[in-house]
Amino acid sequence: MTLEIDPSVVKWSDSGSLAGRPLLLLLHGYGQREGTLDTIADAVAPEIVTAQLRGPRASREPLPGGFGWTDVDANIIPVPGQPEESAAAFLRWLDAVIAERGAPSSIGLAGFSQGAAFSLALLREAPERWAAVVTLAGFWVPGTFAGEERLAQAQTPIFWGRSEHDFAIKPEYVDATRAALAPFAPDAEHVYPGGTHQVLPEMVVDLAPFLREHLV
Repeated sequence: MTLEIDPSVVKWSDSGSLAGRPLLLLLHGYGQREGTLDTIADAVAPEIVTAQLRGPRASREPLPGGFGWTDVDANIIPVPGQPEESAAAFLRWLDAVIAERGAPSSIGLAGFSQGAAFSLALLREAPERWAAVVTLAGFWVPGTFAGEERLAQAQTPIFWGRSEHDFAIKPEYVDATRAALAPFAPDAEHVYPGGTHQVLPEMVVDLAPFLREHLV
C-alpha cells in the first residue's frame, strides 16, 4: 500500500485559491498532530497561507496516540528508508494541492522536533521547491536524498532554532546538523537559553520576520 498524506485532516488557514500567494507548510513533532503548531501559524504575516499536515504514520511508544513522519528506534533515528518514502508522499500531496488550487508564489517549510528533522529531509529531497525552511529542535537524519548534491546551488534560507540544553536532542546530533549545514547555511543556527524541548516564544518572535522576508 502506497504511503499517503491524508488531505482531509490538513488544517488550513484559508481554503481559497493559492495562486500567487505565499504558502507555509507546518510539520508537527512525533506523537502530535495537525494543530499543534498554531503558535507559528498565528504569528506569521497574515498574507501567508498556512497548512498544518498530519504525519502519515501512527506514533508508537513512548508517545502513542498521535502521528509521525517516520517510525523511530530507541535513539529517535528514523527507520531506514522511511524518510525518503514520507518525502515522496509529501511531494505527491503538494503537487495535488497545486493542481487543484493553483501555484503559490513561494512555499516554505516549518517543523518542530521530528517535523523539524523531516523539514530538513524535504530540503534534501527537493531543495529548489522551498523558499525558506524553519527547523526547530530537530536534527539532520541519516539517509540519502535525491537533491543533496543541489543544496549548495539552491541556497535555500534556513532558520535552525534550538534550546541550549534540549534534553531530547543528543549533542552529537546537534554537532552533525551543524556540520551538515555549514557548507551552504553557516548562519542558520539560533540558540536559545534553557533546556526544554519545545517551540519557545522567543523562537516564534524571531522566525516570523524571517518567514516574511523570504516568503512574502
